[in-house]
Amino acid sequence: MLDAAQIVFTGVSRDIYNSFRIRGGTLEKARMRLCAGALIVGSALTVTAAGQTRVDVEPIRPSDASGTCDYKPNGVEKNYLNNVSKGETVNGPAADPYSIHGKAGKYIAWFGIVRGITPPAQTGGDVQLLVEHKFFDGSSDCKIMVVSQTGGGDFEAGLRIDPAMISPLALVRIYGVVVGEKNHVPQVLAQYMRVWPWHTFTFTQYGPADQSNPRWAKFTNIGGQIYNSSPTEDYYRHALGDPLEFGLNLKAE
Repeated sequence: MLDAAQIVFTGVSRDIYNSFRIRGGTLEKARMRLCAGALIVGSALTVTAAGQTRVDVEPIRPSDASGTCDYKPNGVEKNYLNNVSKGETVNGPAADPYSIHGKAGKYIAWFGIVRGITPPAQTGGDVQLLVEHKFFDGSSDCKIMVVSQTGGGDFEAGLRIDPAMISPLALVRIYGVVVGEKNHVPQVLAQYMRVWPWHTFTFTQYGPADQSNPRWAKFTNIGGQIYNSSPTEDYYRHALGDPLEFGLNLKAE
């Protein structure tokens, strides 16, 4: 069993995220200020409080790379990737009728978009993330992280983390054990999460038949080709919605 790692945010980064969430500043400005004010560890931003779930946040950095590359786990992530159950590393091939259901006991590494954030019911409890799963075939652009626009539906993940530190509508890859399902929604006990903020990921079209929750379709108004190697804030708003309507502000249906 891997030891629980720690998550390190500076006071500056906490203030940036809280002010963004409360006052509605633009994501681009918040992210650029965060990268300037936070503690950068290696190639990723790592945030820490004792006993917390390990979370690494990808920095926003320009790149002139081109072509397709295999997915590259960071140094810490490799340890978790080695624990993933057989058949769970990728789930994007069109010929693979992958389902996120019926996976109890499996150690998974699912990609998805953070839709909802529920703070712990009591001090020291788990934050619950509502995540829209995205298919992933094992490859990405060399310049930017790429996942499918389609996915297998919603799942929930429990993490020990300050909910104010989680950005709604970010792309995440969550490693952990599926402990069961609640109302047909898989429940994951997360051990590690890698985060891609806006401007560090994009979408494309591939994978099995889309099983995404229709609830999120009304927020998608991108039109034309979904892939964009240099996505802007408008790209994400049209692909995912307004972040101020999600995260801690997501209304139950």
